[in-house]
Amino acid sequence: MQILSYLVDNHRALFEIAMAAHAVAMLVVNLTPSPKDNEAVGAAGVAMRQFYRALEILAGIVSPLAKR
Repeated sequence: MQILSYLVDNHRALFEIAMAAHAVAMLVVNLTPSPKDNEAVGAAGVAMRQFYRALEILAGIVSPLAKR
């Protein structure tokens, strides 16, 4: 239960870290000529959006105050 509390309390900071990592990955992808890494980063972006959405839904269920 501590992990869940941590995730709920810090979901925005964790998302910001994930978005920063994604931005760095996008920078690397755009600086390299390989199309294969472009596909991998695109799939990771979709997965990150789905994860964040699930985390927000969970936060809304666990604590209505987390949605404010």
